[in-house]
Amino acid sequence: MAKALGKEEAVTTCDCCGKANLQFTIAMELDDGQIVYYGQVCAGRNTGKTRPQINGEIKAHAAAQLAAAQAEFRAHPAHIAERARFAERDEFARRTGTRMVGKIAMEFVREATDAADAARAVIAARFNVSPWSL
Repeated sequence: MAKALGKEEAVTTCDCCGKANLQFTIAMELDDGQIVYYGQVCAGRNTGKTRPQINGEIKAHAAAQLAAAQAEFRAHPAHIAERARFAERDEFARRTGTRMVGKIAMEFVREATDAADAARAVIAARFNVSPWSL
């Protein structure tokens, strides 16, 4: 049975009936793995699902994509190095009795943070999620 993957604003023509200039289409994965873009009415007609069911599938797919992206980012070496650098900063401040804040604190972790941000952007793009949701 076809599965709804998400709403797509870039594709505005229904692959089923050909209706154009839609506000968005529903990306559907068919049983054979093919991705098609249907308007809301055609998505319901071709799958036998109601709009709430389709919207539920879209939300579930988005949640699964986000969870997978977060898991990949948390396991990424750049993220692990960033967390370690933050811990080093905190340990340094504790040992020396100083409080690192502001520009000095950020400069201490800048290189690790920049690397983690780059990894975050790549992973977010691959999973089609916001980088800052990771």
